[in-house]
Amino acid sequence: MRKTMTMMILLTVLALCGDVDADTIVLKDRNRISAPVIKESSEHVYVDLGFDILKIPRESIASVGSSSASALQTPTSPIENNGLYAVGDPQVHSTVDGVQAFGPAVVVVKSPAGLGSGFIVHASGYLITNFHVIEGQKHFTVTQFVQKGAELKHVIHKEIRIVALDAFHDLAVLQIEDEHEAPFPTVVLGLEEPVYGESVFVIGNPAGLERTVTEGILSHAGRLFEGSLYLQIDASVNPGNSGGPLFNGHGQVIGVVNMGSRIMQGLNFAIPVRHVTFLLDHIEAYAYDKSNSESGFVYVSAPPNPSKQTEEGNHE
Repeated sequence: MRKTMTMMILLTVLALCGDVDADTIVLKDRNRISAPVIKESSEHVYVDLGFDILKIPRESIASVGSSSASALQTPTSPIENNGLYAVGDPQVHSTVDGVQAFGPAVVVVKSPAGLGSGFIVHASGYLITNFHVIEGQKHFTVTQFVQKGAELKHVIHKEIRIVALDAFHDLAVLQIEDEHEAPFPTVVLGLEEPVYGESVFVIGNPAGLERTVTEGILSHAGRLFEGSLYLQIDASVNPGNSGGPLFNGHGQVIGVVNMGSRIMQGLNFAIPVRHVTFLLDHIEAYAYDKSNSESGFVYVSAPPNPSKQTEEGNHE
């Protein structure tokens, strides 16, 4: 125990005082070591501390690079707005911090057919939920939770606009059209690839139990179902969690909860956040049209038939 504490103190000092020309090793727990790498193997990376050689297991390393490159690439820079969403590192260090920082951006989406969850991505009221939460519905409400001193106020918004739909990936973009409540609190999206085994937590409204928090780990980063890859998690989710955010341990949204097993425990799934960013980046292509019954379905042309092309070529 004493040796572990000494090593943690050592890593902290090295992260703060390392040579700017040294290599930077970023650990999966987000600690950093700035020191020259003198040897690498398939299982370990060896760094020169000056007074000793430190052997670091590969399994605990997120990345290795120069300090100058790391300073440019790591998301310790301020959070940046990227159109309809924000990206960056919110500097959250625990589930408690994450809930306090981003809980206000999680909402209840309710229709005559049922309810689900959602999360606000833009201060003007744009939010993400599942397509199946609002499928076939035209009238629904969004409930926001606003802290007023010691009181938690329920703000029910009834003027909701369907902005865009991506039925294939089970995603929908809505907007709260209530200028009096703007700017709205928002989440931060994480663009880095999820880390297999990392800590995650979910905020949502299972069975209508508002602002429920559950946590677990990322059990698999690419589970294939019906042509799409999903994030597999063991954090508890139930009906009502659909459309809610999946956060990593740093407070970034890495997925959208959309399904779970009712038979087996700890077997739940979320849509990777890259599908959210693609939808928001190409929102006009997925724009909702209430006059079009197939709005939200994007069709692509079938690839040409090689044998038919060959036959046509022979005729010529």
